Amino acid sequence: MKDNIIGGLQKFSKAMISSVLYLPAIGMVMVVCNIFTNANITNALPILKQDWLYLPFKVIYDALLSIFANLGPIFAIGIAFGLAKKKKEHAALVAFMSLFVYLASQQSFLKLTGRLSETTGGATGQAMMLGFQVINAGVFIGIIIGVVTGLIHNRYCDKDLGDIFSVYGGTKFVFIVMIPIMLAMSIGFTYIWPPIQSAINSLTNFIGTSGAPGFFVFGFLNRLLIPTGLHQILESVIYYTDLGGVATIGGQVISGARNIALAEIADPGTAKLSITTVFACASIAKMFGLTGAGLAMLKCAKPEQKNKAKAIFIPAILTSALTGITEPIEFTFLFVSPILFVIHSVLTGFALVALYLLNVTSCTMGSIIDVFLYNVPAGVAKTNWPMFLLVGVVLMALYYFVFSWYILKFDVKTPGRDDREDITLITKADYKEKKQGGSHDDDLEIGKKIMEAVGGRENLVSIDNCFTRLRLELKDMEKINEELLKETGSRGVVKQGNETQIIYGTNVNKFRKMLEDYMETLVDRTGE
Repeated sequence: MKDNIIGGLQKFSKAMISSVLYLPAIGMVMVVCNIFTNANITNALPILKQDWLYLPFKVIYDALLSIFANLGPIFAIGIAFGLAKKKKEHAALVAFMSLFVYLASQQSFLKLTGRLSETTGGATGQAMMLGFQVINAGVFIGIIIGVVTGLIHNRYCDKDLGDIFSVYGGTKFVFIVMIPIMLAMSIGFTYIWPPIQSAINSLTNFIGTSGAPGFFVFGFLNRLLIPTGLHQILESVIYYTDLGGVATIGGQVISGARNIALAEIADPGTAKLSITTVFACASIAKMFGLTGAGLAMLKCAKPEQKNKAKAIFIPAILTSALTGITEPIEFTFLFVSPILFVIHSVLTGFALVALYLLNVTSCTMGSIIDVFLYNVPAGVAKTNWPMFLLVGVVLMALYYFVFSWYILKFDVKTPGRDDREDITLITKADYKEKKQGGSHDDDLEIGKKIMEAVGGRENLVSIDNCFTRLRLELKDMEKINEELLKETGSRGVVKQGNETQIIYGTNVNKFRKMLEDYMETLVDRTGE
């Protein structure tokens, strides 16, 4: 039961992240627009005040802001697409049409029952979505419709209704099933959502008013859940839903800590970013904390193993600080000392507490580069970004001394402290060396090894991946050969329910392609 729940949450996490992958890129474009429209910058460079230069960037900013104000439809489409095992584009279309059915039927029900408010927002509990006035469920309705559509799609997308009714079968039948479900939801939500929204508001108020405890718990869990992949759910609900705060910016209601920060950073009427922005600063551990941890593990390496340790830690440190992808370095110590990972999580929690107490509201997306791109143009008064860097340097030193002490005190066998192969990671340089020549036959050989290591084709149910992990659903988890996976470049394996996550790092797409290419050769040979 527990494994099924965790497995379901992981699938939801993967689907959820597919809906928000574009938002950092959108945020970056908004930052560029801010550079050309920010009052501080335009006053220093009067040429930027010219209409032909100012207006296009202002228009683009306003246009992109509308995306953050309409995340409900985006989540409905993205989650349905992510959950669908096949015919994904049909699942996305059905989710979008189902959302229209929900919105139109709810507006009609509210009007016919005399409950349609003359205005929206605030105490009315109603809002506009895609031109319809409905109960204000925000992005949650999109998430729910996306999940329901994905589940119904996977169950009925191949439904055969026979020759006579064949035109209504398959994915068309999925939409037919969704119609009464949307009708029931649209009416039901007019009664059940107001108390749920009240509870969410109370929880939001607690998070916002509890101060240090709320930020500590978020920072702690943000890192602690990394091995399970469930941290993405935690981040998504805080970054993109009401649980991360609600604010009216530029005439639009924006929900979620990261959304609010991105909107406020370019809003001339905002003098100081909301304190909820601190939730989006957990990446301070990626830039500074893990840098200190990596330097500590490098320092603790035996003299004769220093070169080997450098080959592991320097790329991992740079990857974490410059791209925000932490798994190469986090899994370096997770698999040899889980206690160090708990320490890492605790320190991340304390880092957010420090930012909260110092009223640091710097907007970040995960890397040291965007700290400067997002915050310097906005100004010190709005973000207090110099203090962010100062806290980061202190955090790096704290990680360095705590990790060094613990590793030496308890003789933790981090890379460079033991000659055993099973604690040595395969780095990008190692991979490139192994792949020198890059022949297709070599790729197929690695694909074959991956297939053999997970129990063969008959044991493989589905293939997916995130930023750094190859995610495979298997029939029998006992058939996994972790030693053979290491020969393919695996940096570790995480098992949850019927899903195994093979950690390859940022090259994970290459490994997925190797596996899928090898599977195609099997089809060519067997015809199956």
